[in-house]
Amino acid sequence: MITPKKLVLIFFLLTPFMLHARQSRLWGVTSVDGENGYGTIFNLETDGLGFTKVHDFSGEHGYPFASLTLSHGKLWGMTMGRTGTPTSRSQAGHGAIFSLETDGSGFQNVHAFNDSDGSMPLGELIAHGNRLWGMTYQGGKYNQGVIFSIMPDGTGFRKEHDFDKSSGSMPRNSLLVHNNKFWGTTSHGGLNDMGVIFSLNLDGSGFSKIYDFERTQGGEPESGLTLHQGKFWGMTARGGKHNEGSLFSINTDGSGFTKHHDFVYPTLGDLIVSNDKLWGMMSLRGDHNAGVIFTMDAAGYKAVHHFDKPNGRFPEGNLMESNGLLWGMTRFGGANNTGVLFSIGKDGSGFRKVLDFDKFTGGTPYGTLIEVPVSN
Repeated sequence: MITPKKLVLIFFLLTPFMLHARQSRLWGVTSVDGENGYGTIFNLETDGLGFTKVHDFSGEHGYPFASLTLSHGKLWGMTMGRTGTPTSRSQAGHGAIFSLETDGSGFQNVHAFNDSDGSMPLGELIAHGNRLWGMTYQGGKYNQGVIFSIMPDGTGFRKEHDFDKSSGSMPRNSLLVHNNKFWGTTSHGGLNDMGVIFSLNLDGSGFSKIYDFERTQGGEPESGLTLHQGKFWGMTARGGKHNEGSLFSINTDGSGFTKHHDFVYPTLGDLIVSNDKLWGMMSLRGDHNAGVIFTMDAAGYKAVHHFDKPNGRFPEGNLMESNGLLWGMTRFGGANNTGVLFSIGKDGSGFRKVLDFDKFTGGTPYGTLIEVPVSN
């Protein structure tokens, strides 16, 4: 029997978790479906409840691929434009940068890419100094993508660097700030046309190619870089033993490239660090050919969860940590085969499908959830 005294104790124990759920929410985007078929912005509580659709994209500035970014009190993001696929040859829009308030109001497109200043952004914006920085997959002087920056009021767009074949081309991810420089990867270009690692000064000058990927060690990275134990870590989508990509590390001076694991299918998101382990997701294969959540530490690679289609298939974005759990999304699988939102314990147990995406919510999410404080 639960006595009043026990009820008080239970309430006391649960209060921190209840307050956490009310004080912040998880936000994300879907790439298709929703009211107009061009994707949505949504949020939900950090216990997985209270799903709310905030915005339905429309027109040529739809199809968000990249995750949201919280900066200067607003949420920022980008859309791909075109037809929502990176290989599309359609010219119906080159993507846009948008912002909205953290209560979901005030959505606006603040910059529409025009091809010459970039086209089809696939990575996230990052905030540094008094500007937001990002990259596009195509467009620019050589149609190989650009690095750009923009002011946090949506003005002052500036193209910082035009990629070409020699310096790298077609970046699909985001920049990382470390040791007073930006760092990143491209999926193509460089000496072997398998991508490069590069650095850039924080004022946009001084672009430098640090490493040329090649086939035996892994190339064509779609992932960005993650700093862990004083090194950069990342993943490639091709090359390696099976030509399905590899997991690597490299010193922050560009030396000591080391391949740690050969994948049997490409990994398309970034690595994250939790419990002093690297976590990532392989998009297919595993016990049910639906994808795998894995860890990498001193003991090596370990698959900790195998997706099984009803609970998700083809994870492409990144995991993130919130409320003592890891959270993520898959592109396909679930009840409607348009993806799921899930959580899993940081010991690899307790997988839970939180949401089946559908026509109303939006579907086929590529990106990563972010945690945002609730506006007062």
